[in-house]
Amino acid sequence: MKLPALALFERSLRLETRSMLMCAARIGLLLLMLLMLLPIQSMARMGAFGAPGLNFFREMIWVNLVFITLAGLSYFASAITEEKEEMMLGLLRMTELNPIAILLGKSTSRLVGALLLLLVQVPFVLLAVTLGGVGLLQIAAAYGTLLAYLFLACNLALLFSVVFRNTATAAGFTLTFLLLFLIGHYWAADIEQNLVSSGEINPRRGIWIFFSKIIDVWREASPSDRLGNIFQTGFAGRAIGFQVISNLVLGIFFFFLAWLVFDPCTREEKESAPRQWFLRRRATRRSRIPPRLVGIRAISWKDFTFVSGGKLGLLVKFGVIALVMGICNLIAMEFGDSADFTQEFEGVSLIWISLATTAVFLALDAARIFREEIRWKTLSSLATLPISIPELAYRKVVGTLAGTLPLLACFFLGVLLVPKDVGDFFNNVFSESYSFGFFVISILQFILFLHLTAFLSLIIKRGALALAVAIQYLGGSFFMMFLGLLFSLAGSSGPGVALFFTGTICVVMIVILHCAIGWRLARAAAEEG
Repeated sequence: MKLPALALFERSLRLETRSMLMCAARIGLLLLMLLMLLPIQSMARMGAFGAPGLNFFREMIWVNLVFITLAGLSYFASAITEEKEEMMLGLLRMTELNPIAILLGKSTSRLVGALLLLLVQVPFVLLAVTLGGVGLLQIAAAYGTLLAYLFLACNLALLFSVVFRNTATAAGFTLTFLLLFLIGHYWAADIEQNLVSSGEINPRRGIWIFFSKIIDVWREASPSDRLGNIFQTGFAGRAIGFQVISNLVLGIFFFFLAWLVFDPCTREEKESAPRQWFLRRRATRRSRIPPRLVGIRAISWKDFTFVSGGKLGLLVKFGVIALVMGICNLIAMEFGDSADFTQEFEGVSLIWISLATTAVFLALDAARIFREEIRWKTLSSLATLPISIPELAYRKVVGTLAGTLPLLACFFLGVLLVPKDVGDFFNNVFSESYSFGFFVISILQFILFLHLTAFLSLIIKRGALALAVAIQYLGGSFFMMFLGLLFSLAGSSGPGVALFFTGTICVVMIVILHCAIGWRLARAAAEEG
């Protein structure tokens, strides 16, 4: 006898486990394991390191940990927000499904699909035992750690998906909390140690006993610390430790909390169409659209305003750079001395932070630039304009670039602070063909990643950015093997040959994806019509 409350869960579970995306994920995962196993086995034969099984096992577990965090960023965080964005949550409530049934159907089904991706690895990871350096206890403990962390990440993302109205906000909070949970205890412990060393606090007296206990519990509950212990040679701990129990308890707590706030947070279903950042809908409708932009040029203005955030979004992005710079200075203050605060430190930090921030926001824009048109079915209307589909796409790209590329002003400010270091860097790059080749391939790889993200956003409903990261990682592993093979076959001319073929492959893939994006946009516009 089927329970009515589990009807949505059963249907969602069947769709998730049988979808082409999950099948492709399983195939990609097995290919990744093969690509990670082959170089380790080759290096072990050459005597490059001992215990090849432990090295393979360690890399595989860390990759899983990263991808679980990325799944929390997009796959799990959209469980409820996608229904809010598509204005479908009210229809679900009209079916008299209670909150538990909706949460189980929209989130737990995804959790089961992700659990299957982890469990399907176990027979192949057992190869690490035959390679040496790993025992069955370590495998059981590591996968128990990952399963518990996956349960926690799924329910944490579910809570934010219930609380917030859009996936981007829920994903941002999920990623922040997960990163804090994974690595925040290291920073907290170092700060405590510095304060104790300076004599400012006594960890055995007063309220500091409580804070020290919190840091200890935090460290024991973190999967990163637990995995570090598991990877030790001769691990003899328990397969199910405090980390597994604490993560499961926290996951249950977050699910229960999502259940409690479900009705208050979903009682009023409001339109969630694209809008300017942090502005009310009414203010947007009375928006000051410049008269000169009425017409074709309004396409770029629309994407600049609603996808990249407009002028206010630019201020927020500059604020992110300033915040990260402040954190870097705070870390230097905690763990360094006054000699660290030099013009060179500030300039180099500003250069790398601005480049990293620009890259992150470009990736986020690439995942949204066409997806918003697909979601709100506006492509057919835009296609009636007297411009071609490629020109339409280029105008949208110009609008999003206008909302992100100004961040590079911080890069040039950093260059002004350390012109000598920047000059030395480019002299080294251009003086050696090998370094120049790697520099060019790095840029091509990022351009390829942006094209891949945009294309995936047109063919899958959610998780385009996370899937692009996974595919890029898999492709990067393939390129590293490809480079190593060419090095060994071509002898002294190996680096140049390898870089040339790798760059050629990147350019060809960029052209293919560029054309595929235009074809997919035209098809989506025709299907809407």
